[in-house]
Amino acid sequence: MDNVAGRGRSALLSTLPALALTAAEFLALADALGERAPEPVLAELADLTRRQREQALDEAVRSLFARGVLTVGDPVRIALAAARLVQITCRPALRTEVRWGAPGVPDQVVRIASVIDASVAAVPQDGVVRYLPFATEQMLGFIEEVVDSAAGGDGSWGVVSMVYRDGAGRRGGGEVAWICVGDALYEVPAARVPPSVAPSPSDEEAPSDEEAPSGEEAGGSPAPAPGEPTSRAQLLAAVAELLPGSVAVHDVAGDGHGDELTITNV
Repeated sequence: MDNVAGRGRSALLSTLPALALTAAEFLALADALGERAPEPVLAELADLTRRQREQALDEAVRSLFARGVLTVGDPVRIALAAARLVQITCRPALRTEVRWGAPGVPDQVVRIASVIDASVAAVPQDGVVRYLPFATEQMLGFIEEVVDSAAGGDGSWGVVSMVYRDGAGRRGGGEVAWICVGDALYEVPAARVPPSVAPSPSDEEAPSDEEAPSGEEAGGSPAPAPGEPTSRAQLLAAVAELLPGSVAVHDVAGDGHGDELTITNV
């Protein structure tokens, strides 16, 4: 993620306070809170034997105590900001994924979990994930910085995916995808970009048969060639149209996650 955080427009990405956690550390906190960790976290530990998993969790707990995220007590106490960060990540009202790549460059992904007022971005870096809290009202600005860093260079591509449930329990959201040909950006169907190697927000809540895409949308027919070039501003406008008018108030009412998170680097 250094190649994103270090780019000129990425002030928000580089200055937000972050809590860096390994997959085992996140799982240890989620288990302590009675939460189910999201699939990308569980996938990182899926190949471990039972003994290896227990050892990884024991080491994670020791690390969390050493860093002050956990403190001794009966029961053990979890730093409030860390607890709320984990709860939002495990039970968001809105899931967002920004995924991108380029020839010769490993694919990268930033996942964002959101409730009404607070969001947490999971940013992989140097073998851990940096969990960055920010106000949900900053969502478009956050995505803009990622898109500005990701969109550029012949053959590069990217996709923003969002999914949420509306008041009637129906799934909302969608995807905005782009490719770069030469120096020009083109908005394209999501089928034109490489598939994710990990579950995307829409994978976790798969549509029913009646919601399934048509053969052409699913890649059954060749995707059309790019039309007119677009701009970053137009891509962001398309992303803005995916956002719900309110971040699923009914899903988070009473959860106690409504305040903006504030943490220091740990």
